[in-house]
Amino acid sequence: MVNRAGIVRSALVLAVCALMCIAAIGALLALRLPVIQSYEDQVAYALRALRIPYQQIRFGEMHPDRVNRQYGEYVGPITIAVYVTLNDGREVAGWVECRRMAENCTLSLLDLGLRRAPLPEFSKQRVWPWIEWFERAVADLWN
Repeated sequence: MVNRAGIVRSALVLAVCALMCIAAIGALLALRLPVIQSYEDQVAYALRALRIPYQQIRFGEMHPDRVNRQYGEYVGPITIAVYVTLNDGREVAGWVECRRMAENCTLSLLDLGLRRAPLPEFSKQRVWPWIEWFERAVADLWN
């Protein structure tokens, strides 16, 4: 005959282990560096780092407006107009400057006192497939 207390204790140990695994995965996802894949991601990251609340980020003209693509994506320097709508409704204008198409970028929003604030580089790492699957699964649970 199987000991009932032993079964309950084993089930409790398994449940605690499962909860610890879920908590560890959540902590790893929370500590993961943000993925920067666009200029909007760069500007949003910089604004959050400086604790500047915003509603929307829009981009305007790129100078030079006809980037010569025959040399690949490492063409530069470029300047992109950026418009940020703040939480209080004000809109501030500025620009993103990059020495090359996606490298060594800075943000200038003079109305906020930002002049050539360095922006993070674009992410080169590839997200592991199981993390993508897990994020999709969690998103499906919430929707």
